[in-house]
Amino acid sequence: MFGPAQLTLAGRTGLPAPQALDGVYGWSLTDAGLTRVDLTTGEVLVGGFPRAPLFRGLDLSRPTAIGAPEILGAPVLADLPSGRRVLAAWPVEQPGQGTTPSQRGIELVSADPKTAQTLTSTTVPLPRSWLEESLTGFTVYVTGVVGTTAVVSAAAADAALTAAVDLPTGRLLWSTPDVAAQLLTDDTVVVRLRDLARSELRGLALADGRPRWAGIAGSSVSPLGTSRALVDLRTLDNAWGGSQVIDTATGRELDSPLNGQPGWTCRRDQQSLTVCSLAPYNDTDAVLGFDDNGTELWRITRDAGRVVPTVTTAWHGMVYGYTDNGPVVLDGRTGADHPTPSPDAPILVNGYFAITAAPAATPEQRPNYRHPSTLVARPTVG
Repeated sequence: MFGPAQLTLAGRTGLPAPQALDGVYGWSLTDAGLTRVDLTTGEVLVGGFPRAPLFRGLDLSRPTAIGAPEILGAPVLADLPSGRRVLAAWPVEQPGQGTTPSQRGIELVSADPKTAQTLTSTTVPLPRSWLEESLTGFTVYVTGVVGTTAVVSAAAADAALTAAVDLPTGRLLWSTPDVAAQLLTDDTVVVRLRDLARSELRGLALADGRPRWAGIAGSSVSPLGTSRALVDLRTLDNAWGGSQVIDTATGRELDSPLNGQPGWTCRRDQQSLTVCSLAPYNDTDAVLGFDDNGTELWRITRDAGRVVPTVTTAWHGMVYGYTDNGPVVLDGRTGADHPTPSPDAPILVNGYFAITAAPAATPEQRPNYRHPSTLVARPTVG
């Protein structure tokens, strides 16, 4: 299923670890710029930098707090009428002049996938108070793209902003303060209120940013098909209140085998499959597969006579992961073990390459699938 390692990434090689795959290219976003690595040759192109100056005093190369996400989110690929584009969001600051104060913003950069160079950019203004507020836990990211509309967010410990931009024209469609985007569906943006006193999820209309629903006490959201989401009902004091599947357009609670038990996370295979894993602590207790209607297709549990795998990724009807017995591949429609075993548990995969943990030092050791420091690119075969 995967060929021998062709390129070593991260670690001591200096080649950036891909955050997104597009054909034979791996894309990443660092303080150096939007970077493309040719996984067949190791050639690196660096470009896609914002046109405005970056925030002063903000170290983009590391998280802003222990356990916090990196400041720069992963790049996002988008197909527009004008062609394929790579999108990235940056924290920028226009210096003040005379009596005009400085203005911080989110600059949305659209880059050419052939050259990695910036083609267009749009700056979304941030509230003036962001000049004085703490940037603890600060992150800025592209949530996703639907049609020609991109959604971007910036969030700090006690401040946030989410906005929608029309990519062909660069026009700001709407901007909403105090909320950070969690999930984007065909017509709804699920956002989290950034408030130190409460944890609340809301739904905004993608077209104009108007409220669709509110009042769901939750801290994170996972996709479950195209119009459903799994809400983690964890509260501000880190106490779990369970899980609940909702309709993303209305916020209405829906019946699901995922309801109630805390600790679920879900991921899509970029087609019509969603795989949900129950891992409230370190080990995985169950894995379930669902179609886009939220119908359960299969399950693997501890009491069913099978070893429950830790899922690393899913792509186009295949589920990848590992157990104590080594890497596994599951058929996404049935949950059965694939007849062709995998040599690795990839963290990213497409039709050309799989990005996996580097092999262990000795055959007796298992690669660090959970937190690899060095990665390899393996060509997809068969």
